[in-house]
Amino acid sequence: MARRQRQSRFLAVAKSNSRRPLRSDAGFTLVEVLVCTLILTIGMVAVAGLMGVSTGMHQNAREASQSTRLAQRKLDELMKLNFGTAPAVAVGGNLTANVANYFDSPVAGVTRRWQVQAGPAASTRVVTVRVVNLRAAQYGRQVDLSTIIRQW
Repeated sequence: MARRQRQSRFLAVAKSNSRRPLRSDAGFTLVEVLVCTLILTIGMVAVAGLMGVSTGMHQNAREASQSTRLAQRKLDELMKLNFGTAPAVAVGGNLTANVANYFDSPVAGVTRRWQVQAGPAASTRVVTVRVVNLRAAQYGRQVDLSTIIRQW
């Protein structure tokens, strides 16, 4: 008798399960998966584009920093020179063309030019250093630093 009750209960459960629809809400449909994949792909392409822009801006900032350091280094060198004996701090030079004693190339692709003018007081000079970085030429990168140096 107990066996018969178990069988009838099993048949009742089987019949009730057979009346359920075949579609289940527990998973995703193929259309939902495709839409999700499309959205993720669009997002990843946008992130990849931002990475390219970010890398370019980082390179540009690094070149600008290097140019500024090179200009400051040159100003430090020129401050140590004697106005009377060193041709590099004599009045002259040009920021747009290479003039002897007023330019150098400390690193490949980088040119430093400087111009020296008489200062506002005796034994002073106004020095402007321009660093033209050809590696950053696509951004039009050049750095100008000016200062007044004094003969001690």
